[in-house]
Amino acid sequence: MTRSSLSKNAEQISPHWVEWLTGLFATLIVLAMTGWILWEAMKTDDRPPELSAQVLDVEPVAKGWRVMVEVRNASDATAAAVEVKGALLDGTTPIEEVQVTFDYVAAGSTSKGGLLFVNDPSRYRLSVLPGSFTEP
Repeated sequence: MTRSSLSKNAEQISPHWVEWLTGLFATLIVLAMTGWILWEAMKTDDRPPELSAQVLDVEPVAKGWRVMVEVRNASDATAAAVEVKGALLDGTTPIEEVQVTFDYVAAGSTSKGGLLFVNDPSRYRLSVLPGSFTEP
């Protein structure tokens, strides 16, 4: 074999500019993800879940009334087994009480569900409050 045929088949010693660009891009992505994870870990505090409930809609169904509710978790902590209690009140006297359990309300998110009443909620004062939760 001649020297010219060896140089044609041998790999180049210096990498192509595309390889350098790809390596630089991958390094930047890894550094950015590591920085983001560290930032999230440092800014997160250990507050318990902060839950609130809001009525979205009230509509009649076959055997009563459905009250759609949204539960919001404003904390960085997740809540599990979130119970939302709904009550129809005539003054301070409870007419009807129901509850719904949300399996999971993630940190900084919302979940929706429904409360089913026999009585018309428009005839009474409707109270909807988160009742309890567990930390998973």
